[in-house]
Amino acid sequence: MFYIQHSNNHNTYVYDANIKGGIIDSSQPINEYQIVYTEKGIQKPLSRIQKKLAYGMVIQESKPNLFKLHLAASEKIYFYLNYNESAGARIYVTVNNQKMYLDKMFVQLKEGLLGLKAKAEYVLFFGKNYDSGKPITEKIILE
Repeated sequence: MFYIQHSNNHNTYVYDANIKGGIIDSSQPINEYQIVYTEKGIQKPLSRIQKKLAYGMVIQESKPNLFKLHLAASEKIYFYLNYNESAGARIYVTVNNQKMYLDKMFVQLKEGLLGLKAKAEYVLFFGKNYDSGKPITEKIILE
């Protein structure tokens, strides 16, 4: 459905809907994994630390074929996963009052104090406007 890349890493973090029998699997609505380009592009599950502290998706609320989620790293942006047979599974977010179907995110990192603990400087969200379907890019600057 969408993926995340960031400035300090060659890996890509991928999020696919977990559809079983024509509905989203409520026990694990999203399959999360990484593509490790430094290892010939192999696909690997997220590490326990990645899943718990950064790239894992946390279920906030669930209804049949509609889930409210957030990344483990932040509860500031909510992701809504929905599914119907004609459109398939899609994730939408609201960024800067713009509702959009999400295709990808890019996180620009900056080094922390003494080169330790990199922190996100800003995040770019790329996708399509929820109503018009036109391409849209939104930026959030993080403090």
